[in-house]
Amino acid sequence: MIAGKSCLACLVLTLILLNGTAAAEDALREKGSFNFQFENDVFDPEVSDRHYTNGMLFSYQTGENRVWNWLDGWARRHFFLEPDVRLHASLAAGHNLYTPEDISTTELVTDDRPYAGWLHVDLGLVGRTDEVLRTMQLSFGIVGPAAKGEEFQKWIHKVIDSPEPMGWDNQLNNEPTLMLVFEQKWRNLFSPGFFRGLGLDVDLSPHGSAALGNVFTYGGVGGTVRLGQGLEKDFGPPRIQPAPPGSGFCAPGEGFAWYLFGGLDGRFMLRNIFLDGNTFTDSHSVEKNYLVGDLVGGAVISGLGMRLGFSYVVRSREFEGQRSPDHFGSLTLSFHF
Repeated sequence: MIAGKSCLACLVLTLILLNGTAAAEDALREKGSFNFQFENDVFDPEVSDRHYTNGMLFSYQTGENRVWNWLDGWARRHFFLEPDVRLHASLAAGHNLYTPEDISTTELVTDDRPYAGWLHVDLGLVGRTDEVLRTMQLSFGIVGPAAKGEEFQKWIHKVIDSPEPMGWDNQLNNEPTLMLVFEQKWRNLFSPGFFRGLGLDVDLSPHGSAALGNVFTYGGVGGTVRLGQGLEKDFGPPRIQPAPPGSGFCAPGEGFAWYLFGGLDGRFMLRNIFLDGNTFTDSHSVEKNYLVGDLVGGAVISGLGMRLGFSYVVRSREFEGQRSPDHFGSLTLSFHF
């Protein structure tokens, strides 16, 4: 634990000290960015290993306007119409885990959500201007034993010496997944006199999102407030679906940047395979709540070509009989390469 804190402190110090020339920043704009996202309920000091218990996403986003010519032309004609838009393509691979609260029994927990693993690959297009971020993403994957959720969770629990989860025989059946996601976020920088006098910026960023597929089908709206310096570097840290939209890129920019943020997101969930159960075969399911909300807060720091962010999320009850809201943390590391 001490070693882990020391490593985190070193990374933070490195980011603070990072600086560079305009020529180096221009070179970074041509490079892509790698992102690693880790979400887990281990960040909840009271409860862990229940409901949405773990999510990981590795992604790569190309540099500005480094997209195939035919795709660039199609996107600008049909989806990203602003003349000053900067286009990025993205590729991601992710894995999510879901369990009931009681993982000590081999019996089916009838009043709690099913065990499930989800393995997926996402292809996306991202367009941004100084004030707007728009994303279109197509996700392919598999839910069920083929997603290796049981093996992954048991291995992790063995490594960290946690109790073995016993109920994976009750997980969802194998099912291919397909999902189309749209997101848009607006960025509105302004500096009221009080904050301007302190050398700070304030950013109010409303957003909208929609997904269609056999994993999630929903529509969502919300907003985020940020307070700090260098807010123009991004549109907020990225998150794993379903969640408020953020940005997988961090513009190189000049010098060091940081901000604190807080936000709300509300979704009308028409489909959630991890609660509704399999689409084409019989499986365990629970009665979901159609309205679900996230309350999120956190901090981001970034230097030349790197960004580190942490979010703490409180998610409202997702199904009938759920005893309390869920809490989990989201850690993001981004760097240009």
